[in-house]
Amino acid sequence: MQTLQGGLHREEQRTQQQRQLDLARRTEEFNQFRALYRWRLWIGSAVFLIAGTWLVADVVLTLAVGWGTLNGSPFRLESSVVIAFLTTSTATVIGLFLVFLRWLYPQGPERSAERPEEPKGTNQTD
Repeated sequence: MQTLQGGLHREEQRTQQQRQLDLARRTEEFNQFRALYRWRLWIGSAVFLIAGTWLVADVVLTLAVGWGTLNGSPFRLESSVVIAFLTTSTATVIGLFLVFLRWLYPQGPERSAERPEEPKGTNQTD
C-alpha cells in the first residue's frame, strides 16, 4: 500500500511539473505572439501611411498638371514625366502592400521552424 501511495505521489509530482513546464512554454509562446502582433501592427501602420502619402502626392500632381497651377504658381510637366511618375508610384504602392501582406500572412507554417512537430500519440493536454 505504501509503495502504491509513493508511486502515485511521484506520478502526481511528475504530472504537476509537466503542467508547470507546459504553462511556462505556453506563456512564452503567447508573449512571442503578442510581440509579433505589435510589431506587425506598427509595420502595417507605417506601410499604410507611406502608401497613403504616396497616393495623395499622385492626386496632387495629377490635379496640378490638369489645372496648370500649384499653390498659385504655374505648373507644367511633360506628359512622359507624369506617366512615369504615376506608373512607378502605382507599382511601388502595390509592391509595398504585397511585401507587407506576404510577411503578415506567410504561405508556409511558421511554427514548423520554431520547434519540431511532436510525435503522434503523445497527449500533453493532461
